[in-house]
Amino acid sequence: MDSHFPECNNLLILAPHPDDEALGCSGTIMLLNRKGASSTVVFLTDGERLNGEPSATVGEKRREEGRRASKMLGCEEPVFLGFPDGEVGSHADGISRELSGLIAEKEPDIILAPSPLDFHQDHIAASKIALGLLEGRSGFKLAFYEVYSTVRFTHLIDIVSVVAEKEKAILNYHTSLYNKPELYVHAIFGLNAQRSIFTQSRGYYEAFWLIEKPLRKEEITDWLTCGFSKPS
Repeated sequence: MDSHFPECNNLLILAPHPDDEALGCSGTIMLLNRKGASSTVVFLTDGERLNGEPSATVGEKRREEGRRASKMLGCEEPVFLGFPDGEVGSHADGISRELSGLIAEKEPDIILAPSPLDFHQDHIAASKIALGLLEGRSGFKLAFYEVYSTVRFTHLIDIVSVVAEKEKAILNYHTSLYNKPELYVHAIFGLNAQRSIFTQSRGYYEAFWLIEKPLRKEEITDWLTCGFSKPS
């Protein structure tokens, strides 16, 4: 377990919907930005199907919240790819092409993406896209973050110094979080606090699985299941 990321000058954050970055990794984003990193959030969708049916009004409100959140975190202007909410997996090729162009432009040292276990079809699809971006490339590392589910981690980042700012970023997402952002603050900080078990130091931590090279499906499964999938 490591408590610090590798050196990072440029950071790219993949968020399937506006709010995922604030919930999952906003503390770490702020800490890296304060160390001089240049960070950009890429929203794969506008989250327009928040209430089931697509709504342009909801999508625009969530875009506005995403722009405000990026500013609050100290990031550059966010990028909105505008793919259909709930259909990230169906548009994986198009999203990969868009992200490949951004990688060439931004030259990130680290890319953050939701974990493969994150209990939402768009989040899982985004993790697969992120893994595919490593194929045939070098120069950046990939770190999976937690939103809805835990993941076996390599890094725990102490965010206690920016907890108040993380709370403000989450509270900004009023529409995105069903007009109950306080509930999500409570839940996410519970997850962040739970990681204190591993540090044996009371506080708040964001967990990441950081990988540096393409992995075979068997290697991914082996890591995520702590080797349980291997024959006995």
